[in-house]
Amino acid sequence: MSRLVNYPHVVNALIFAVGVAQAQQAQQAQQQQHVATTTSLTTTTAQIMPYLPGEVAVKEALLSSPLMQAARSKKESGSARAKGIDSGSGEFLLRSSSQSRREVAAGTQMHESMVSIELPVRFWGKRGIDADLAKQTQAFADIEYADAMHEGARELMRLWFAYLRALADKTNAQTTFDLAAKMQRLTQIQLKQGNISQLDAELASAEFERITAARLVAEAQFASTSSAFTSRYKGMVLPTLMPASLRLDSAPSLPALNEPLDAMRQEFLEKNHELNMMRVDAQRLRLTADRASRDRLPDPTIGVFSGRERAGTETIAGVMLSIPLPGASRFHHANALGADAETARDKVHLAEQQLGAMFESMWIQFQNKRFAAENLKSAALRQALVAEKSVKAYTLGEGTLSDVLLIARMASDNLNAAEHMQLEMVELLALIRLDLHQIWDFDD
Repeated sequence: MSRLVNYPHVVNALIFAVGVAQAQQAQQAQQQQHVATTTSLTTTTAQIMPYLPGEVAVKEALLSSPLMQAARSKKESGSARAKGIDSGSGEFLLRSSSQSRREVAAGTQMHESMVSIELPVRFWGKRGIDADLAKQTQAFADIEYADAMHEGARELMRLWFAYLRALADKTNAQTTFDLAAKMQRLTQIQLKQGNISQLDAELASAEFERITAARLVAEAQFASTSSAFTSRYKGMVLPTLMPASLRLDSAPSLPALNEPLDAMRQEFLEKNHELNMMRVDAQRLRLTADRASRDRLPDPTIGVFSGRERAGTETIAGVMLSIPLPGASRFHHANALGADAETARDKVHLAEQQLGAMFESMWIQFQNKRFAAENLKSAALRQALVAEKSVKAYTLGEGTLSDVLLIARMASDNLNAAEHMQLEMVELLALIRLDLHQIWDFDD
């Protein structure tokens, strides 16, 4: 009998144990999926980190910039405005009157006075709407500050990659100049030995002068971009060498976007500060329209008063209530604000379409530029080998000087084009990751 009695308890215990095991398995699978997603995202963003400055340095530079100082003051202004909306605009009103009463028959004169205090009271659910409106105003101020931080990060990133492009041009110009100087020295030696003509020597000298001028232009552009960056962000240190990933002998794999376009576009629209500000502003206008609709019924004013009449022989105390009689202006004002709210909502839908199309365009541009960067890098590698072989062949007496100079110029142009395309591709990828808040996320 004891076994029969305990059997249901055993079954319940087994069912409970199976349920706990299934729940633990589901939790472990969810954790593994989260870890896999985080690891994939970290691996993806790690591909562009060698091209970017440190996150801590970027945040410190942005927070100390005049742009963020102004944004911080504007956020404080929005917070104060939100508190003012929540507290309401009603104020205590103190009234005082003094008069003299004169009885002609008796020939007496008596002093009389009255004091009252009044306060408008928010009725008809207006206090709750004001509280919601204050929350939306504070949210707008917070998002506006985050948007200023985000736009500051985008501007810093543009200036950073402009500097990297100028550094690439300067490095390439210096390399080309060294090769041209070497060729000129070689031609001068060969000219003295009678191995080449005066025309070839003049050709080498002309090419050397052209490359010297190009180097001076590249150095001037480098100095200009460097000054523009350091004047804006004084605490940041600029690199003096190009990223190792730009070398022709580096790993052939370039940073990629492996996530689906639809998922990335949806995430972009959810996290876009400009769009979120428009959404919050549309909600604010809707609440403002509701507030104006409630204002079609004016708020009453309640007060208490006390008075002395006939030189204090009579005292008066009472309660007063006053309600304004609404006119047509309140009705039309509420309708106008309702139309403004509808307009703001329609603008949100339009902005979602435009920003979604913009993100899709950035995604397509990145894929095409990545393909172009791979081809240009391969072409630059092949051309560099050809240029190296042509120089060696010329030193051994094979080939012509014009061919060597032409091949060297093509190699230099291909290398510069490959570096520029890779920098443009990485910059576009970094901007996409920044807009998705996967790097430099300073929204706290």
